[in-house]
Amino acid sequence: MRTYWQDSERLADLRRSLNIERALTSSGAGAILVQPEVDTIIANLVDYRNPLRQNVPRKPGSGQSWLLNRRSVPGTTVAQWAADTTEPVNDDGSYARVTFTYRTLIARGRISRQLQATGQSYADIMQMEMEARALDFRDQEDNAMLLGNNTGNANQPDGLCVLITAGQCVMTTTASGGEALTLDEIDNAIDLCRYNPDMIVCSKRTRRQISALLSANHMTVDKVEVNGGFKLLSYNGIPVYTSNNMVDIKTFNGQRVTLETGSNTSEMYTLDTEHFWVGELTPLTVQPLAKTTSQYDEFDIYEDVVFVIRDVASASKYIGLAP
Repeated sequence: MRTYWQDSERLADLRRSLNIERALTSSGAGAILVQPEVDTIIANLVDYRNPLRQNVPRKPGSGQSWLLNRRSVPGTTVAQWAADTTEPVNDDGSYARVTFTYRTLIARGRISRQLQATGQSYADIMQMEMEARALDFRDQEDNAMLLGNNTGNANQPDGLCVLITAGQCVMTTTASGGEALTLDEIDNAIDLCRYNPDMIVCSKRTRRQISALLSANHMTVDKVEVNGGFKLLSYNGIPVYTSNNMVDIKTFNGQRVTLETGSNTSEMYTLDTEHFWVGELTPLTVQPLAKTTSQYDEFDIYEDVVFVIRDVASASKYIGLAP
């Protein structure tokens, strides 16, 4: 038999869910949030004006980790010309199990009772809070994709700065402080990718340098349209994506390792997204929380994801980019 208090809790949860739904479907909530599904709205807010997130593939996963059998470089006798009755030489490739452990990204929003009682409608307040938390969520995911380091933060997955190995680095100089960007080294970074790179990721400063170099060398400054309808600068047909998290304050120590400790160099990543993707155990989800206090209404935005690179030779990193 259900007790009075159990029925009260159930009723409170139902009221909270209805409030969220009413807030997001009310005509006063603003066009960007007028949708029947809350999760869809938050996903759209996270994708809004974010070409990098919309163009990195996302694949559903399972279990505690994304498990990958990564093939090592094969031997010299991969295939051969042979006479009619000659047995081929066996040269099997070897495989290594690589584990990418899912990590949780979560943001909690809350609307105070006093704020709900003043001025704007509940729908307007909910809209503002969800928009703000969705932007925070997007920035944290973007930061981890590029600069994530599980050694420094055990709750965070490794990003491209770690996943791209030292053997896949290009640099103009070994001098401390780096050196200016050159078109030749951009070409070298592209050539270092074994497959067909379809994404260059850099800072806004580096993008300006690429554009200036193209103009100075009397080359056409082209733009290409990518998923989401964005038109981006392209280099040799490869779209150039930017992120505020691609910082220009890395210390370059003349080696194939850089430290983000307050100098003025940057990095540029070149990727083939056939071999790099976001593994999703739990896609981006919004969860209204049971009301446990009279002071707040709360909700969580969360996902369980990991960044997977199938073949380290499919990506390269151009480091030591000075102003």
